[in-house]
Amino acid sequence: MLKRALAAATALPLLLAGCADHSSGAAASGPLKIGYFQGAVAGPEAIVAGNGDLNAGLPKIELRPIDSGVAGMAQLRAGAFPVVSGVGNPPFVGAFTSGTDVKVVFAESLDESGLAVNGKISGPGDLKKVGVLVGSTLDFQLRGWLKSQNLTGKVQVASFASEAAEAAAWKAGKIDAVYISQAFLLDLKKHDAKVLVSAAEIAKLGYAAVNLLAVTSAYARDNADTVQKLVCRVSKAQTLAKGAQADTYITNATRFLGVKPADAIPATKGYPYIPAAEETSWLQGADGKSGTGQLAKTFKLTADFLVTQGRAKAVPSDADIAARIDPSFWAKAQKGACK
Repeated sequence: MLKRALAAATALPLLLAGCADHSSGAAASGPLKIGYFQGAVAGPEAIVAGNGDLNAGLPKIELRPIDSGVAGMAQLRAGAFPVVSGVGNPPFVGAFTSGTDVKVVFAESLDESGLAVNGKISGPGDLKKVGVLVGSTLDFQLRGWLKSQNLTGKVQVASFASEAAEAAAWKAGKIDAVYISQAFLLDLKKHDAKVLVSAAEIAKLGYAAVNLLAVTSAYARDNADTVQKLVCRVSKAQTLAKGAQADTYITNATRFLGVKPADAIPATKGYPYIPAAEETSWLQGADGKSGTGQLAKTFKLTADFLVTQGRAKAVPSDADIAARIDPSFWAKAQKGACK
């Protein structure tokens, strides 16, 4: 979900490693600043911010738009906001392996992306040049899928700084395929694009793209009550976005999205938010430990991808990965904290 030059994205881990960590643990008496993505899909943070019954009791929410997960994590580390919503696993893992003290407190959704191809492509073997958002969850999934098809090194991967740029390149015929998010995929289908493989199919191969609610460790420690309420409201927002009153809740969120309700409502209703019944399994395993949940396994694969791409020095230990996943807020929510 990166309007950054390729050189800047490649250098980002080194930049983060050399920066002082300004992540704030400031008291919740001030506004709650959240980095978020705009677009056709209403993220749960926008639904919370846009509906009074969901944001009541929280500090005033200030949503700060971000162009990419990598940029968002850099802004979080620099102190622009202590919370980011919708950030994917590669930017998150890349950030904490470079020294950003941050934790996942809620797994929000899976990416609903796909490999859009032109009419000349009938199968994986026909691919020559595929565009993708550099350093993103999409990049992670695409390269994992190419590896599963024995196409690594045989298909050129063209890295783009934004999805808008890669979509334009595909329309211009400069590339024959793009692995791109749902919002852009819907538009490309109007230009006769066909989906060769979906994010859901690639996730079954072990390369899941998970969008996360991440909080600096300092903010989670100093403002535990606010984080608890936020986790509760985000979960409720995702449920409401699929319910009978979804149109109203999504419409109220569109003032933060830059799109019309007519576009946001169907896109959000069809978006694969992680059901509440499945949330625990992402944050922890059957033994109750964060190191054995689905996120931990995904982070391990993600770190390996980042090392291969030169964006991380080493795969972190199991203990280091587990320390970046905090299931306690969701566990308390399940025990009645949201009431």
